[in-house]
Amino acid sequence: MEAYTILQSARPQGIGRSGPRGFSTSLLWRVIKVGNIRRTPARSSPLYMWVASLLRDQIEAGHLDPHGSVPSERVLSERYDISRMTARHAVETLMLEGYVYRSPRRGTFVAEPRLRFSVGSFTRIMSEGDHMPGTEVLAASTLDPDPLISKMLDIPAGGRVHLLQRLRMAKGEPLAIENIHVSAERFPDLLEYDLTGSLWELLRSRYDVHPMKAEARVVAVTLDRFEAEILGVKPGSPAIVLTRTVFSAEEEIVELARDVYRGDRTEFYVTAPVEGIAVSVPRRADR
Repeated sequence: MEAYTILQSARPQGIGRSGPRGFSTSLLWRVIKVGNIRRTPARSSPLYMWVASLLRDQIEAGHLDPHGSVPSERVLSERYDISRMTARHAVETLMLEGYVYRSPRRGTFVAEPRLRFSVGSFTRIMSEGDHMPGTEVLAASTLDPDPLISKMLDIPAGGRVHLLQRLRMAKGEPLAIENIHVSAERFPDLLEYDLTGSLWELLRSRYDVHPMKAEARVVAVTLDRFEAEILGVKPGSPAIVLTRTVFSAEEEIVELARDVYRGDRTEFYVTAPVEGIAVSVPRRADR
């Protein structure tokens, strides 16, 4: 009599090392062989995705340590009774997702967990996480603004803007490229100061301007050759673009920025109230 164990997995991608990563809506049905009976999976996703999900779960659960070896294609093919091509496709899927990386002539290894960010000070966030923030100034210049930037920063006719481009790092690893515009009329000698630290702290200490709020738009993109070279990855690699508008305590716009973050090393978290839902607290019964 044939005997099979049937497992259904609605795989939540990401209860693990650094919190939820989103949830997959596809169901993976898999029939695992018992004894010498061959497994014949019936599933709604390709087999390589199933294998990738198993490895992803092991990484997120901490069973595979950062920089530890990932099982070879031969081991995966034997363990899960799949072809080496399927095993290779599974590993490549995890590489694209940033879970593993390949070292020439050495093998494939588990990547470091992504660094967690919110819309705030890069220096503060990295310092609080004990990640040793670093900055390299790529360019600093004073330019004539385009009409939109001029209007948003309230620059008078004939006024100019400072453009600051910086590479932000954690423990020496490139993570993001910042492109920042501020009013040269409001901060005339800004470029004369040390620009490798927190720009917001500089605005507070030197100009008594206190950034209090930021509105941001987040978009997923791929890196062009210039950005990829600066960040030390391949062109076409995934990235997160954060477009920020920073307001002072007086509700004036003090900074416009476009930040490009590596998609394989960073992730953004947002906490927000749920609108339109009335919360009622049940009254305790008298005793």
